[in-house]
Amino acid sequence: MLDFQNISIQRKGKKVLDDFSLKAPDGVILALLGEDKEGKSTLLKLMMGIHTPDRGKIRFHPKTDVAYYAQELEQLDLQKTVLENVSTQGCPVKQLRSVLSNFLFFEDDIYKKAEVLSPGEKARIALCKILLQKANFLILDEPTNHLDPETQEVIGRNFRLFEGTILVVSHNMRFVEQIGINRVLMLPSGRVDDYEGGE
Repeated sequence: MLDFQNISIQRKGKKVLDDFSLKAPDGVILALLGEDKEGKSTLLKLMMGIHTPDRGKIRFHPKTDVAYYAQELEQLDLQKTVLENVSTQGCPVKQLRSVLSNFLFFEDDIYKKAEVLSPGEKARIALCKILLQKANFLILDEPTNHLDPETQEVIGRNFRLFEGTILVVSHNMRFVEQIGINRVLMLPSGRVDDYEGGE
């Protein structure tokens, strides 16, 4: 799905990644772990083409379709309603309502404008939108930051059903385990290990 080949990049004069390589096969649930300022956000932005490496190549498989959840929630249109934000071509309103209910939006909730919602509600819209995109590679940057534990459980069950590849940055190991993590990528070393729980 994704192949990083000997990537090096500096940000603000500091070497963030140096000769970094990674292969992400189809169907892997990969957690990206590391201390703050160890390059997690830089790595995600390289994947999304927001940053360009100083050296090396990033290659996606031709059939890789990426959906990106940013913790800043900039993918939402605050002037649109909940329903309008998740509206997807070829997806009838009845089906959208059903999916939104899985993300705890019921009845008239779907007609509220995003600008009046709490950070947690906005996060739920953005996560719902990600799943509706029908992508096969999800990149999730701290998806539970704005969610209470009960909501995290609900959202986690939705992502557990996803059949593609997920790369998630999260300090919330309960959520990461819930979505079915099977590999761990450690930064800055770039080491990938099987996940055996209890970390």
